[in-house]
Amino acid sequence: MNARLTRNESLFERGLEILAAALLVVALLAIQALIGGTRLLFAMPAYGILVIVGVLSLGLFRAARPAPHRVCLWSVALFFGYILWRALFSPVPYLARLDISSVLAGLIVYFVTSCILTSAKIRMSIFAGLLAAALGHVLVGAIQFRSGNNFMPISFLHRFDYGFRASGFYVCPNHLAGLLEVLGIFGLSIVCWSRWPVWAKLLIGYTTAVCYLGVLLTASRGGYLSVATSWLVFGILSLKILRAAGAKSAIRLGGAGLIVGLLAITASVMLIRQSDSLSERTRSAISDRTFRLYLWQAAIEQWKLSPVIGTGSRTYLFYGRKFRAPSMQLDPIYAHNDYLQLLAEYGLIGAATFFIFFGMHWRRGWIDAGRLGAKRVAISHRLVSNSMALNVGALSAMAAYAAHSIVDFNLHIPANVLLLAFVFGIIANPGVAHEVSLPMPAGGFSFWRALPFALAVTLGLQIWRLAPGEYYGEQARTALRDYRFLSATPFALEALKYDHKNPLPYYYLGRARVLGGDYQRDDKARISFYEAALPAFGRARELAPLDKTYALELAFTFDALKRFPEAEWLYYEAHRLDPRSTSTAEYYRAHLVQWKGVETAPKG
Repeated sequence: MNARLTRNESLFERGLEILAAALLVVALLAIQALIGGTRLLFAMPAYGILVIVGVLSLGLFRAARPAPHRVCLWSVALFFGYILWRALFSPVPYLARLDISSVLAGLIVYFVTSCILTSAKIRMSIFAGLLAAALGHVLVGAIQFRSGNNFMPISFLHRFDYGFRASGFYVCPNHLAGLLEVLGIFGLSIVCWSRWPVWAKLLIGYTTAVCYLGVLLTASRGGYLSVATSWLVFGILSLKILRAAGAKSAIRLGGAGLIVGLLAITASVMLIRQSDSLSERTRSAISDRTFRLYLWQAAIEQWKLSPVIGTGSRTYLFYGRKFRAPSMQLDPIYAHNDYLQLLAEYGLIGAATFFIFFGMHWRRGWIDAGRLGAKRVAISHRLVSNSMALNVGALSAMAAYAAHSIVDFNLHIPANVLLLAFVFGIIANPGVAHEVSLPMPAGGFSFWRALPFALAVTLGLQIWRLAPGEYYGEQARTALRDYRFLSATPFALEALKYDHKNPLPYYYLGRARVLGGDYQRDDKARISFYEAALPAFGRARELAPLDKTYALELAFTFDALKRFPEAEWLYYEAHRLDPRSTSTAEYYRAHLVQWKGVETAPKG
């Protein structure tokens, strides 16, 4: 009877584990398909699925698993605990919610991976699913590369105009490169070091080659750098393993790997040279480096305002404008350097706790690489291992993102944050019992195992509170984008019923009323629309005083009402917030011309 109960419990736990893994894959694919979750509304479906995963983890609370590295778990608690605290007290709550939600979701993935989904078979199956889905990204990217028309497979989603550069389902090609560089190196590690059968390795090998082709089509120089970095780390780890297997294996297999690597590099160079677009993009690296230097300098100036704790979550959007170089006229939304943006927004404490977090994971991953690789091979004389393949892939992926984060902002993209959380979870627990520790006792209480459930409840409440406002706000935004101002107004008003502390619905409401006034032929009707827009823009400005957008909208509206003295100080305010913007200066000159024209017009 007891044996039957134990077997039933085991089957129940196994079923829960498979379900949690499947839902994790669905969540990762859903957020990738919805432009990487760069708008909070589009991240919420994946976050909702992760809430379910966190709740399911409670059913595996007593399941025996190899113990994770506690130093890794504590480093996560230190770093992300600080990030959450600082974000909660940031000066722009409506932007901080993006970081808060992303961190909560990432922590669910991390703790579920490190404490629950420890099986190498389960983890490799998750990567197999992600690699299969990557084929869809590259297919869409190939269409974008060929046609250059910003094609997107989901009609209501739009990407920025990147011309020929492939972005797949993402908005930006650099973000797609950030996805494919991780999946590519894991695919390579599975092909070389896993115990999967030959037919499976052939399929994974083909998919891996497609991933790297996709990186080429993104024309992301940061992606090229990160791929090279991951290959370097992969090569070093592989050589250590081959040396343990003996000189003959090192020469034979290492030589074959070197030849394959050289062929891959040669093919990549030839493809770039044959494409005028890719060649030109590669040659323009020097001019783009200057562009990034301007962004980095602004981040450093921002950091000087609050060196210890930073200026707050996502505030580079404002200070990047304030400290921009005169020749830098594109809107500097991100610093294009995750480290500098972290330093500017979260201060020295944020930077220090990050390096503790990264350093502890890198150190433990490297130690496990020796234990799972060279040491195991020397003792057992077996060259391949699924856990070793995952460890090599994870360390190489960490190196890839360490390099890519110097020149980009992939860690501000929720889809890639969740993927990296999975990678770091693998490092925190390689999935095999340590020499000095036993599997977690089935009946023992574990604070870390309870965390996914607690995080899921917190994230679920966050979604429940914010989802209606985000939904109606997005409807208002898209209606304005399509110049359907009559539809935008009720959507904006509905959004404000659920979220009156977000300036965006107020902005959409004001813009809808201004557009309504522009379409009126009767002067009194037009004026009434413009005057109705003023309170909406004013409230948006109160909620986001650092954003020059709302000061300018108020100024434009006062100009339309010919209330030029009231507009004057708002132009001054916009100039104070963005002193080197040529567009703001041009708006002000147009304001003066209009004001002077009204004053000099003949009376009567």
